[in-house]
Amino acid sequence: MILVAVVVVPLLDLMIVPVRWMLAQELANDYARRLAMCETFRQSYALMDADPSLAARLQQLGGVKAESISLRLRISRIGAASEEAVVVDQPGKIPQEWLPNGSKAPCEYFLELDIKSLLSPAILVSIPGTTVPGLTTPIPVVIRASHEWANLSMNPNTQMFYINE
Repeated sequence: MILVAVVVVPLLDLMIVPVRWMLAQELANDYARRLAMCETFRQSYALMDADPSLAARLQQLGGVKAESISLRLRISRIGAASEEAVVVDQPGKIPQEWLPNGSKAPCEYFLELDIKSLLSPAILVSIPGTTVPGLTTPIPVVIRASHEWANLSMNPNTQMFYINE
């Protein structure tokens, strides 16, 4: 009994948590790619709000619970001597100088997805008065995924870049 309680259960927990994390990371990467393929940044937000499949798919993995999902656009200068970047978390809020024809161009545009989640071990052990993440409670983890924005063209009707709509 002591061998099972002290060695087998913690080893089983140590083996299952990384597997769950890798599967959740792969789902997040696929979802970030789908969002980055949308025509506009606003459509990415709409798809994320209308399609709760990411949280449901993470839950179906077993032991992964998404607490919150956030989306943002990171814009970085290419070839700059120092790391210059701006983060935009709402559609239509990209500063003019960071657009593809702006004064800071050329830039890289990456859609970033952050998922605050809880990864549960295979077996939760109850130890009165003690909380050990990964043994007695789920482990809080932030899963990050990013993908390069695909559409840097301009809308012929509005004369605005699709990325800023």
